[in-house]
Amino acid sequence: MTDESSGTPTATPEQRIDRASEAIRRMAEDDALQHLPQHDRWLHYLTEATRAAPLQSLAVAFLLGAFLARR
Repeated sequence: MTDESSGTPTATPEQRIDRASEAIRRMAEDDALQHLPQHDRWLHYLTEATRAAPLQSLAVAFLLGAFLARR
């Protein structure tokens, strides 16, 4: 079985399910972002950046904040 448009073998059912779920997840995130009020968008971006940040950089930021708070 091959895909007629590209000539590559078709994906397994698990791959197709993964692709479909990823596409649905992206559509849901895009749709949710469009309906956020303007003042909540910065919070959404901050939340996403925090989730994507490595733990070491968060620890450094925390320590820097604690150091500056003591001054």
